[in-house]
Amino acid sequence: MDIDKKESSEELRDNTDKSLEEERDKTNEYLDQSIAMVEQKTSEKVDSIRLATDKAVESQRDEVDLSKEHQREVTGIPPSQLTEKLLVQEREMSDKSQALEREAEDRARTDERKQKQVIAEALLERERKKTDNTLLEERLHGDLELTTRDQFLAIVSHDLKNSIVAIAIGARLMRGGLSKGAVEAGSVLEHLRLIEQAAAGMDRMISDLLDVEQFSHAKLILKPEQVDVRALLEECKGLFAPIVSSKSFSMTIHTAPEPIFADLDHGRIHQVLSNLIGNSLKFTPNGGTIELSAQKQDTQVVISVTDNGPGIPEGEKEQIFERFSQLKRNDRRGLGLGLFIAKWIVEAHGGRIWVVSEMGKGSTFSFSLPLTVKP
Repeated sequence: MDIDKKESSEELRDNTDKSLEEERDKTNEYLDQSIAMVEQKTSEKVDSIRLATDKAVESQRDEVDLSKEHQREVTGIPPSQLTEKLLVQEREMSDKSQALEREAEDRARTDERKQKQVIAEALLERERKKTDNTLLEERLHGDLELTTRDQFLAIVSHDLKNSIVAIAIGARLMRGGLSKGAVEAGSVLEHLRLIEQAAAGMDRMISDLLDVEQFSHAKLILKPEQVDVRALLEECKGLFAPIVSSKSFSMTIHTAPEPIFADLDHGRIHQVLSNLIGNSLKFTPNGGTIELSAQKQDTQVVISVTDNGPGIPEGEKEQIFERFSQLKRNDRRGLGLGLFIAKWIVEAHGGRIWVVSEMGKGSTFSFSLPLTVKP
C-alpha cells in the first residue's frame, strides 16, 4: 500500500507541476503579447507625434519664408538685412516644437510603463490564484488519499484478524476434541472447512493487494493462449456450484452453438469472471438467478454476467471500477479492489468492461476480448 500511495502521490505532484508549468507558459505568452501590443501602440503614438512635429516645423518655415517676402515688400528692406531676425524667430519656433515633441514622447513612455505594470500585476495575481487553487486541490486530494489509505489499512487489518481468529478457533476446537478423545468426523470436517474458508479469504485478499502493486508499476504480464470461452464459463460455474446450491441460486450458461475461441490469459480472465460471479452471489438475495453468456461481435467476444439483484445507482456505475470504490460508498462487503483489478486485466487484453443496471431489476457486467485470429 505504501508503494501504491507513493505512486499516486508522485502522479498527483507531476500533474500539479505540469498544470502550473502550462499556466506559467500561458501567462508568459499573454504577458509578452500584451507588452508587445503596448509597445507597438506607444511606437505608433511616438511616430505620430514626430510626424505632427515635423509638419509643424515645416509649416513654421513656410510661414517664415512668407514673412520674409512680405516684410521685403512692405518695408523695402533687402532680404539680407531681415535674415538674422527671422532666423532667430525660426529657431525659437523649432525649439518650441521639439520641446513639445519630447514632452509628448515622455508622456507616451510613462503611459507605456504604467500599462505594462498594470498588465504584469494583473497576470501575476491571476497566476498566484491559479497556483493557490492548484496547491489547495493537491492538498485536499492528498488528504483524501491518506484518509482512504488509513481506512483501507484498518479494514485489511480487521478482515485478516477475523480470518486468523476463525482459523485459531477451529484449530483449538479440534485440539480440544482430540485431547478428550471425543472426536467426531463430522465435527472435524466442519472445523477444517471453516479453516480452509478463512485461509482462502486471506489468500484472495493478499492476492488482490499484490495485483494492485503490480498494476501500479505496470508489471502485469499476460500469458495469452487460445481458450474455448464456453469451456471457461463451465469451469467457473463448476467452481461456484456449492455456493449456488447452498443458497438456492439458479446459474445458467448461454452461448452460440458453435465454439468461440479467444486469445487470452486463462488464469487472469478466470479471475475476472470469478470476481463478477462472486459479486452477483454476494449482492443477489437467496434464490436469485445468474446467467453467464458469451457472444461474438465483429472481431471480439462479449462475455456477460447477469443477475436479478438490487441493481446499481446511476451515479455509481463508473465509480465501482475505481480503486477502493466500496470504501467511498461506505460499503464493508469487501476491499473495493475486485472490479478495479478486473478493469486492469480486461484493458490489458485490449478490451473494455462496463455495466448495465436498473435499480430493483438487476445488473449485467460485460467485458470484451479479441477473438482468435484465424490464420
